[in-house]
Amino acid sequence: MDKWVRRHYDLDFQMLKSSVALGFRRIHSSKLDAPKKQQKDRRFVLVIPATSPSPDLCKTIVTALALGYPSPIIINWGIDYRAITKWEGGQNLPKIPGFVKYLDAAMHPEAHPDEKLEEDDLVLMVDAYDVWFQLPADLLLKRYHEINKRANIRLQQQWDRDEPVPMRQTIIAASGKNCHPQPNSGSNMHCERLPDSPLRADLYGPDTEKDANKHRDHRPKYINGGVYIGPAGDMRRLFRRAAQKMEAGLNQGVHLFSEQGIPGEVLGEQEVWRQWRRASKEVIQDSDAKFLMDRDFEYHFGLDYNQELSIQTYWTDTDDGLFDGAFVLLNNQSAIDAHSEALGISPVRLQGVPEDIESARNPLADVIESPDWGEMELYADFFTESVPAIVHHNGFKERRTSWWDKPWFHQHLRKLLAFHMAPRIPEEPLATIEAEDGGVKYWATTAEKLDRRPRLMGDSAQALLKKVGFQDICQYLDDSLRLPGDHWWDEVFRDAGGPFS
Repeated sequence: MDKWVRRHYDLDFQMLKSSVALGFRRIHSSKLDAPKKQQKDRRFVLVIPATSPSPDLCKTIVTALALGYPSPIIINWGIDYRAITKWEGGQNLPKIPGFVKYLDAAMHPEAHPDEKLEEDDLVLMVDAYDVWFQLPADLLLKRYHEINKRANIRLQQQWDRDEPVPMRQTIIAASGKNCHPQPNSGSNMHCERLPDSPLRADLYGPDTEKDANKHRDHRPKYINGGVYIGPAGDMRRLFRRAAQKMEAGLNQGVHLFSEQGIPGEVLGEQEVWRQWRRASKEVIQDSDAKFLMDRDFEYHFGLDYNQELSIQTYWTDTDDGLFDGAFVLLNNQSAIDAHSEALGISPVRLQGVPEDIESARNPLADVIESPDWGEMELYADFFTESVPAIVHHNGFKERRTSWWDKPWFHQHLRKLLAFHMAPRIPEEPLATIEAEDGGVKYWATTAEKLDRRPRLMGDSAQALLKKVGFQDICQYLDDSLRLPGDHWWDEVFRDAGGPFS
């Protein structure tokens, strides 16, 4: 283990130890006491780290707003990443301290009541410039709970002792096919120690995971930093740990360049710790485990293996120039069959509209009569059968422009956005979830009750966060990036309707 890696494990451990001890007491007492089911109200917030305006940032924000997500809270606006990283690389690193700053402010006892978050309120953070939402908030929230439920069943099955299981999952990150970055980046992610994906072993046929360098044929099992979702308290503890690691590395002169590598290292530590906890009480020969065994590295952290919340487009291209996923009409089974046959998938796996989507309220019901999910272009993966809530264009970024008119929402975008931007006092929650310990109702913060424009995180949340207009976040940062006479609304709406107001 690197000397620097070993050293930065030691940071602020007493705070972590007391925090985890409290968390474990909560787990164990809740399991033993079997509390009565009750209805809970929780807030749900969307956080986007963005430093400057762009039509691509606008696409992320308007797809969220048009599908009924909370108005985004933008962190890190206007900062120079080099002031934090101390070198020319690591452009995304400020995401970590910026997110901690927001959570500390929103959870502070003196936070404005319209902005305040409690421990169990839910926080979704997504990348700013290459993310499109395609399914409404209630579907994402239901899937979040289902993914955690399945993960916690697996953790319980892996624990063969009489004492309560000391692991659980509340935080989910997106998953990818490649363990990135490698240790020479300054982050030791323990890639070889991470658990296998629960997806079928022959996901890409008999050659699945046979070639270590052919990442396209690997099942997603590694962290991708494009999407994180979890309770505010747990997220703050996780990202405080990541911020400590990041600061330690930068102070040692390490040129950290990957934001996802740092939470990825925390995930790797957690897995080594979990493996040690499951092991019998024999002498531990593993040097990594020996170092970790006296500490508590349980962060309730896991991955969206099935890519139900977010699908990553990187490593989805084949040697023949085909792609694992596409925007398709799910009622058009013959087109799905043709895509699948070209990819060598037999029998065809993707069959029509997934049940949870079919039973969800269709967002087009607000602007047209009798919409049909199966007649709406949705991005789907023909191997995993995933129709995700979010499409993350971390590969083939040119599609942010060339594919922008493909999704179902595009031709209705202005109407959908106008409908959801209208001020109104919500009578219904964003989602109602039936969980094992009772129902949960998720609400947006009251800060957006009468004004749903995005908000900028400043120095604190003791007052309402500043509202920001679309012109300020959607404009081209550099006029050379746009055609003469074009404006941001020409690219975002493509309907000759002028600016949005």
